[in-house]
Amino acid sequence: MNLKGLGDLMKQAQQMQAEMERLQAEVGARQVEGSAGGGLVTVVANGRGEIVSVRIDPEAAAEEREMLQDLIVAAANDALRKARELMTQEMGRMMGGLGLPPGLFRPGGP
Repeated sequence: MNLKGLGDLMKQAQQMQAEMERLQAEVGARQVEGSAGGGLVTVVANGRGEIVSVRIDPEAAAEEREMLQDLIVAAANDALRKARELMTQEMGRMMGGLGLPPGLFRPGGP
């Protein structure tokens, strides 16, 4: 590979890195919602995989404490799974647009 080819490759890598950073920031700002118990517990997470809020229906508060705790965990896991899926979808779109094979890069590392 000559120097021009290497320079072009470096430029493409820098552009891809900038695009990935832009995409991660954009997806990180989006929110997804997970729920459990037929909507008695709702958890909102952002695309960075952080829990933003927890809503508990007053009807759920009357339920057994242990069950309520289980519902919160289930709703949080549902929201976090959706946040991971969101990032994976968006990264896949970006990689597809660059002509790279799907699954080459996964959010969060190899």
